Amino acid sequence: MDLQKFLAIYKKEWKTFFSLPIAYAILVVFMVLSGYFFTSIANYYSMVSMRSMNQYYRSMMDLNIIDGIFRPYFHNMVVILLLVIPLITMRVFAEEKKDGTAELLFTYPVKDTTVVLAKYSAVMTIFGLMLTGTLCSMIILRIITAYDILPALAGILGLLLITSAFAMLGIFVSTLTESQIVAAVISFGILLLFFVISWASQSVGPFFGKILKELSIIEHFDSFSKGLIDTSDIIFYINFTILFFFLTLRILESKQWRG
Repeated sequence: MDLQKFLAIYKKEWKTFFSLPIAYAILVVFMVLSGYFFTSIANYYSMVSMRSMNQYYRSMMDLNIIDGIFRPYFHNMVVILLLVIPLITMRVFAEEKKDGTAELLFTYPVKDTTVVLAKYSAVMTIFGLMLTGTLCSMIILRIITAYDILPALAGILGLLLITSAFAMLGIFVSTLTESQIVAAVISFGILLLFFVISWASQSVGPFFGKILKELSIIEHFDSFSKGLIDTSDIIFYINFTILFFFLTLRILESKQWRG
């Protein structure tokens, strides 16, 4: 991979994204919702902690900051990402195809792999910027409560992995259409299907039920939200990302996309 060409495409994606008003809308909405959920969950946990001094509530709840704050917070974050990531990836290739710059892009001596990786890296960098608000909230809570930070970092790792999967699927869908809106809707629909697919596991029998759970994006995230790192979950997200990376390359290589 040519690093100079990679950086050129990466910088172009970064500048193009922040030249659009929707970029700032996405960042503001994400950070506001992220801060709201964190504050609300932390306040509720604080209220329950106070009530736990009562024997009745103590017998009902086993208070734990990971289960009480971070687990519900991380799951809420995944739902937000489910809505936001398609809005970021929808223009990655669809805009190139609509504006006619795709042919110009691929006339340069640059490999498809470099193009896809540069665009993917730009999307992940944008997510990293969005994540700063979450990290600030975690740092403030750490100062106040001195909780064990390692389980929380496991949740952050889970967010990075699931965002990687979301982003690559969204990039793949963006190669299939010229319409950014269509790309966003299709990406959201597919991600939502992977999100809820395990709901049918109880009605299809144990064998197929297990398969549906293995295909569920959110099932593999649950261990991270609890502060646990399971290598099988890491492998799932890596394989998911690689699969759609491969499919993206196949679409870009097709004469239909280039034409």
